[in-house]
Amino acid sequence: MMSCDRFGAAFAFVAFVAGGVLFAAPEAVAQPTCSCLAPVPASEDAMGRLTQVRGDVQMSQAGGYAGVDAEAPVYAGARIMTGAQASASLAIGANCALDIPANATVKVDPIEGGMCVSLETPSATIVPASSEPGMLPVLLGGAAVGGAVALIIGLQDDDDAVSQ
Repeated sequence: MMSCDRFGAAFAFVAFVAGGVLFAAPEAVAQPTCSCLAPVPASEDAMGRLTQVRGDVQMSQAGGYAGVDAEAPVYAGARIMTGAQASASLAIGANCALDIPANATVKVDPIEGGMCVSLETPSATIVPASSEPGMLPVLLGGAAVGGAVALIIGLQDDDDAVSQ
């Protein structure tokens, strides 16, 4: 009977781990992707600048976001957002030049070894043709419930004395 208990506990563990991996949010697993890595500036001076600005381009300021023009200084921690019909060009340090398309956000964040300049563009949301949940969530839900039941059964005290 002991091997059945171990099997149930092992099954439950695998089911919970697999469920956690399958249902984990991509943001929780994803690491920041740097479009370029710039050296940390020696002082708190601007580390770069916007070389071209077309349309509605906003950058984080002390009081929130504000519109910017070409030659605007860019500091560590900056967020730059472009509107629907906008674009901009960013130069940071000697080796980091970035063209920012419409509807994009650029983040300038300190990381180990330098400043990570990352470009985020919106991705298209794919909506399935049918609104039915499909079979995979049902199967995974059943596996999670089965794993929980197996864990409960595996942890029960089956060492009751039998009278003879």
